[in-house]
Amino acid sequence: MISRRLLLGLIGAGALAFSHYAIPAALAFSPEARTAKLDETLRGLVEGRSTPGIAVLILQNGRPVYSRSMGVREAGGSAPIGENDLFRLASMTKAVTSVATMILVEEGKIGLDDPVSRFLPEFSNLRVRGPDGAEAPAQRSPTIRELLTHTAGLSYNFINNSRLLDAYREARVTDGLDQPEVTTAEAMRRLASAPLGYQPGASWEYSLATDVLGAVIEKVTGGTLGAFVTERIAKPLRIESWVFNAPESMRQRFVPVTRPAQVTGALGTGYVPLTATEGVPFPATKGIANLDPNRVFAQSAYHSGGAGMSGTLGDYARFAQMLLNEGELDGARVLRAETVRQMTQNATGTTPTLRGPGWGHTLGFGVVTDPAAAKTRLPAGSYGWGGIYGTQFWVDPTNRVVGVVMTQTAIIGSGPISNPVREAFYTVD
Repeated sequence: MISRRLLLGLIGAGALAFSHYAIPAALAFSPEARTAKLDETLRGLVEGRSTPGIAVLILQNGRPVYSRSMGVREAGGSAPIGENDLFRLASMTKAVTSVATMILVEEGKIGLDDPVSRFLPEFSNLRVRGPDGAEAPAQRSPTIRELLTHTAGLSYNFINNSRLLDAYREARVTDGLDQPEVTTAEAMRRLASAPLGYQPGASWEYSLATDVLGAVIEKVTGGTLGAFVTERIAKPLRIESWVFNAPESMRQRFVPVTRPAQVTGALGTGYVPLTATEGVPFPATKGIANLDPNRVFAQSAYHSGGAGMSGTLGDYARFAQMLLNEGELDGARVLRAETVRQMTQNATGTTPTLRGPGWGHTLGFGVVTDPAAAKTRLPAGSYGWGGIYGTQFWVDPTNRVVGVVMTQTAIIGSGPISNPVREAFYTVD
């Protein structure tokens, strides 16, 4: 269960919001029934051997309405997983980097329509590889807006884009999940040396775009991405756990990583420890994700804006609550309300995205545009994202709900495991 310290902090964070919002009728069913449904869902995931352990925190009107940790930290172990454990957030880092970018946009140091080449000259002379394999010059450099919306023409190795994969491998492009010896400058040099998959702004593909945003932030501020995140986001929100390069002394606080024993994308196949760099199949794209669970302890690893951060369940909930509160928490304002509203609107129209039908993409998040098509009970306008190591968050402005689900079961933790938990909150048989 949630600790007294975290409970008091979260209640303080939501007291003002609670005074302005009644519990919506749509979610006015019995709290006991909802808790029982969620407990049943978590128990099924753990006892069904989909994950060794899972931690969940759901807030409504800023107050905890469900807090549960179930299972163990480590495959074969007996120590329970808990709220103070550290989790590799992977792509949930993207939301933080996107907020950091918009802070600099508010300050006029970055423009949404600035070309990335203004900050990173290596992106000045890009090429585009067409479906036939022929290459032509890019019409222009991608913009900051296109990086935020994943419409820049970039990709990931694990996305398995047949046009780009060989070029990415030849350039030794890192997805920010391995190769801990690579610096920011080298990561950007490698990425810029590979072709784009389409002209900037012409399509959508989940990509290393947010890593590029992290490099832009470092160029503009003159420091590391982590330093900027700490000063401008973590400290105002009283977040203490976020880290990009964790010292070895923190290793015991980290939940060890597992992967499914059969990497098919299905639940209940069991799990095995992932202790060193391994190419793990990514069923959604039939690609391979090169995962190094020890990268977080490498002091040389660049601060991957798309995948490099770690932290606790409660600290990420505070960040998500700030977004729900339109940029403010406990009297500390991180972004203007109008900036958060801009960030959380669908910016990609009906262009297909990684999450499939019924989802669009904002300046940093996936967003529900059609709940029926998305097969979700989340209302339209709800937004969030997940991470490949097994994490997910969502923000539901309609019902004033924030949810965070944490495992360290790679590949399936962010979707097949987290989605049923999210949906259970909105469902009582």
